[in-house]
Amino acid sequence: MTKSEIEAAIDEQAAEAGLALGMRRDAFRDLPCEKKFATILTGVRRCGKSTLLAQWAHDSGMRVLSVLFDDLRLMDFSPSDFKLLGKIIAERKPQAVALDEIQDIDGWELFVNGLLNLGYAVFVTGSNAKMLSRELGTKLTGRHLDLQLLPFSFSEFCRFKGLERKGESIDEYLRTGGFPAYVESGNRQILVELFNDIIYRDIAVRYNLPNAAPVKHLAGYLLGHIGTRISPSRLKDAIHVQSAKTVLEYFDHLTECCMIRRLEQYSESPKARMLAPKKVYACDTALASLFDRGKQLNLGHKLENVLFWHLSRMAKDITYHLDDKDRECDFVVEDENGSFSVVQVCYELTDDNREREFGGLASAAKRFGLKSGIVVTCNQSDEAIHDGCEISVIPAADYLSM
Repeated sequence: MTKSEIEAAIDEQAAEAGLALGMRRDAFRDLPCEKKFATILTGVRRCGKSTLLAQWAHDSGMRVLSVLFDDLRLMDFSPSDFKLLGKIIAERKPQAVALDEIQDIDGWELFVNGLLNLGYAVFVTGSNAKMLSRELGTKLTGRHLDLQLLPFSFSEFCRFKGLERKGESIDEYLRTGGFPAYVESGNRQILVELFNDIIYRDIAVRYNLPNAAPVKHLAGYLLGHIGTRISPSRLKDAIHVQSAKTVLEYFDHLTECCMIRRLEQYSESPKARMLAPKKVYACDTALASLFDRGKQLNLGHKLENVLFWHLSRMAKDITYHLDDKDRECDFVVEDENGSFSVVQVCYELTDDNREREFGGLASAAKRFGLKSGIVVTCNQSDEAIHDGCEISVIPAADYLSM
């Protein structure tokens, strides 16, 4: 590319970024900015990383030069063009530099390192958490601060839509999810294209897969089974691959591009954790809705998905619990002080499921020496004692606002 082509792209991107800065995200207040440190912002595609950086640039009062590399205008940008970009930065004298979706350009971490040495505050975004961490670990050790951005939380969703935090809003959030563009438009094609972009651009192209169909089938299966126990090694027949090792590699790819997150079963033994079935959660319930099996049970799994991410924001570690009677507790949460709490999720408590839900929670509480536990529902509120465990039943809207 030429210097003038890069400059034109930067100027056009800046003009477009200023057209609609949107609602300030909760993560906005947590976005670190330190000279001589790179702030690394990761998250799934279309969750709002670029907008968050544009908001920060607008509100900071600093001179910020931003470059979005996931742009057709910069599709021919090569590692050798970093020298031209460096000249542009030197001429424009910004106080901070934001490099958006830069991870596919070889040598980007060396360029960032050079900017840090010159005293710039640097922001880097990417939709592949592992790739960024691997390169940061080798070239920017001790010189980066990390922040993960997710689609809208329930509180952000309500603020964006102008809704009260109550049961009806929870239902809408479970159906709609939190991808900003989809929340705003309701156009299902946005989700379809997002799913395909992740499969083909973030996985097939990035990992040189000659056939994307198996990983696409796996993604669809996992998104359609959020909150259920899954053994990755047993999925090879379902996605038509020969090796369980290949399934595990695809699992890793889907995790690295932030589409899913795995939850391990609690055990004091690392080996037992590794071998036990995993539970899988989608980055957002909207993607899961693409593969909705159309059953009422899915509402419970979607609510569980929402609670998983809510707890993950605060927990040091999170697992699920399964006792020798196959009674399950959805979440065992360990905080920074090493204290445990147990949380069960049930869309609606009924005479048919109350014994199962309370029993799984009480069993987990007993294992960790706890006297109490919480059941989160869509809109029920109650108290109970089961097998010596004091149980608080809390509506999701209240729990997510704590």
